[in-house]
Amino acid sequence: MKNLLFPSAFHILGWILFIPALIAGLLIYADLLRPTGILETAINDAVIIGIALGSLLIVCSKEKTEDEMTRAIRLSAILNALYVYVILLILSTILINGVEFMEFAIVNLVLFPIIYVLIFRLEMHRFHKMIEDEE
Repeated sequence: MKNLLFPSAFHILGWILFIPALIAGLLIYADLLRPTGILETAINDAVIIGIALGSLLIVCSKEKTEDEMTRAIRLSAILNALYVYVILLILSTILINGVEFMEFAIVNLVLFPIIYVLIFRLEMHRFHKMIEDEE
C-alpha cells in the first residue's frame, strides 16, 4: 500500500502553525483580542487556516520511526477520534442552542484533527512506555 504521509519534518512546521493560531483563536474567543474591520476578517481567516493547516501537517506527517505498529496505532486513533467526534457532535446538537451552538460549530471545524492528535499522541506515549518497561 502506498504511503501518502508527509515527511516527518512537516510535523514541526505543523506545530509552528498550529500553536500561534490556537493561541490567537483563544484570545479572540476570550475577548482579549478585539480586531475590527478588515483586520478582524484577516485575523479570523488566519486563525482558522493556521489551525486547519497546522493540524493537517501534524496529523499527516510520518513519525521518525514509521513502522507497522505506528500505522496500527494511527488507524486506531483515527477510529477512536471519529467516535469521540460524533458523540460530541450529537451531544452538542441536543444540549446547545442559539448563539452558543454557532460558537461550537466554529470550533467543530477543527475539532476532529485535534481529537485525533490527542488520542494518537496518548497511544504513542503508552506504546513507547510499554517498550521501555519491557527492556
